[in-house]
Amino acid sequence: MMYAFIHIPKTAGSTVRSILRRSFGARHCDLRVASSKRGEDTWPGAGDLRRSRRIYPHLEGICGHRVTCFGGLAEAADFRFFTWVREPMKRFVSHFLYCYRGRLEVCTPERLKVFCAEPFHRNMQAHWLGGAPKAEPAMEMLEKRIGFVGMTEAFDESLVMFRRWLNHPALDIAYTRKNPCRGEVDWPILNDPEMRACIEDANREDVILYRHIHEVIFPRQKAAFGPTLDTEVAEFRRRNESFLEPPEPVWARIKRDLLYKPSLHLPVG
Repeated sequence: MMYAFIHIPKTAGSTVRSILRRSFGARHCDLRVASSKRGEDTWPGAGDLRRSRRIYPHLEGICGHRVTCFGGLAEAADFRFFTWVREPMKRFVSHFLYCYRGRLEVCTPERLKVFCAEPFHRNMQAHWLGGAPKAEPAMEMLEKRIGFVGMTEAFDESLVMFRRWLNHPALDIAYTRKNPCRGEVDWPILNDPEMRACIEDANREDVILYRHIHEVIFPRQKAAFGPTLDTEVAEFRRRNESFLEPPEPVWARIKRDLLYKPSLHLPVG
């Protein structure tokens, strides 16, 4: 059974992805759809997975911004789905700023209003997990299909629990932070009540979903882990302080950048 990381934008997923890439090398694939099929509502399916396996015959897991548990991937393989979530208002602001590369001078109220109004950006966490921008379908998937949920606000704690959940000898959860966005803190626009109301409106379902994860699912995962969690997290943090990240395996980079990515531009067949 393979793992599948549902990578919701701006939830510390790039750091999780780097852990997977380094741990599994050429047995890991950042799954994408063919360029001819791409669109806002295009999710990788069984055909995309079979296509990737031509280059990754020993595949053990996948991740990607478009990997979901409802897009048909399960027709081609058995998966253990997992994801990471983040407090919705912070995630949304981080995503908006990231789209403008943290250049606060161009992140105007007018642009923020447009961003808030675009359906693709509204309630993104619920959409990525349940297939619709509603909390209820996402919560159902979390109970039935998604086996583990990490939280950005409890990142180290989540990683330690994830290590036990995945239970794979190749997994090394040591990390350095990846892809941080400048300007997330002390952004003056957030002091404007109208702008905050706009962001809140774009994340109403995500707030419901996040509250359920924070109050029900995450505490349940902690209880299942047992009383040693705090001790194991403290030990992990101690070791991670001196972690010097090695480069990703060369063969994995060659497969991804020189073989897999170019193959996505070939005719689908």
